[in-house]
Amino acid sequence: MENVIIEQLVKHSPTKEDRKRRYIYLIITAIFVFIWLNLPNVIAVIFMEVLTVVCAALLMNFFLNKEYEYTFVDGEIDIDVIYNRSRRRRVFTGSIQEFEIIAHFTDRANLDFYKNYKLKDFSGGTVSDNTYVFVASYKGKKSRIVIEPNDKLLEAMRQYTVPSKFFKLNKSEDSL
Repeated sequence: MENVIIEQLVKHSPTKEDRKRRYIYLIITAIFVFIWLNLPNVIAVIFMEVLTVVCAALLMNFFLNKEYEYTFVDGEIDIDVIYNRSRRRRVFTGSIQEFEIIAHFTDRANLDFYKNYKLKDFSGGTVSDNTYVFVASYKGKKSRIVIEPNDKLLEAMRQYTVPSKFFKLNKSEDSL
């Protein structure tokens, strides 16, 4: 069998929670800067400087631009998160053959059994025809993991999966 190597980049759209968190960090940073500028004590100034830099770093690194990269190599999938196109962090690695199920996000009939599992979203943030969920071990616990594979990646995943575990969205069906 040939080596199958597929990479895909998915841009994450900020959610309400992301925007809310961004504004909170922005307000906290502004408050720290205001306090820092009005403090007479040298130790307090240094402490406030550190807090301001930490809040600014969190604001810049985590909430401005986030993308997910899916790398599929011979039945193994790696998911990396990329912040501001400069910092990368591996968030998931797993073998397709160990997944309990792969189904479209709106496939209630096949996913209801797993509804109590923790949900980790590594997709673009909106549900589309290419939004899929798979159940796998994530940090030692079974979790539902949301991804947004293109057709090429989805087909490669299907080839490495037992047919009874893979449920592709039928385009003629009405999706919710």
